Amino acid sequence: MVGAAIGALLSVVAGFVLAAPSFAINGGTPDTIHKNVGLVRFTTAEGRFRCTGTLISQTVVLTAGHCTEGPATNVYVSFDDALQPDPLAAGITKQERAARAAHYITGTAHPDPAWDGKLTFAKQHDQGVVVLDAAANTKWPGITPAPLPPVGYLDQNQGQLKNETFTLVGYGVKIGAKKEQQVVPVRTMTTSTLKNIGDEVITFQISSNDSKDGGGSCFGDSGGPAFLNGYVLGDASYVNSLSCNGTGSYQRDDTVYSRAFLNGFLNP
Repeated sequence: MVGAAIGALLSVVAGFVLAAPSFAINGGTPDTIHKNVGLVRFTTAEGRFRCTGTLISQTVVLTAGHCTEGPATNVYVSFDDALQPDPLAAGITKQERAARAAHYITGTAHPDPAWDGKLTFAKQHDQGVVVLDAAANTKWPGITPAPLPPVGYLDQNQGQLKNETFTLVGYGVKIGAKKEQQVVPVRTMTTSTLKNIGDEVITFQISSNDSKDGGGSCFGDSGGPAFLNGYVLGDASYVNSLSCNGTGSYQRDDTVYSRAFLNGFLNP
């Protein structure tokens, strides 16, 4: 399988964190609808990273396994529409650090114990959660968690599902001239069509030139959601095209295995 794993090393550009390579939204529009989709900032031995995550309870955020592996440390989550600067960036004052941190809630990362860094259709397990140190609605009043689908939801008639329009959400980047990655400073959404459903992953076409939809996933943010009929179906895992014109796959959250992992945090 040709794929691009999508961790995202951060550097600071014009006050924002720049991520590459990773999942993002290509050909999308600013999103002020999905308030329960947030930015996840974390640290691993390789550096500072960012991903996208989806609130599935007031204290649990679904994201990718490779966004939580380690487990990751210094985890901060923001549900602001705009991309917020890194509160742990080097060279900022104590006052600036506090001002930035006010846009986040800290949390603890928990990768799926079966996630081993290998992207395979049969045994992928690229899922993880962040357990927040405070309920999300204590900082973002009115925020509502995204519902998970019934177990086996995506095992229904694939022919019918291929006629559906899915919504993809993330923070990420867009690809400019000479494949330059440009930070998108707001949460972004687009629509995409189904390509295939496997035992572990759901795969979409990704192209901003798709005449039927608004675009698809590209580089910039992992862990972002795919929505259908209000349900969050999984987290963004990998792409197979460095030109953002191929396929992008999401780890399913409607499998028996995935739900058992998630329920350990939703129903402790």
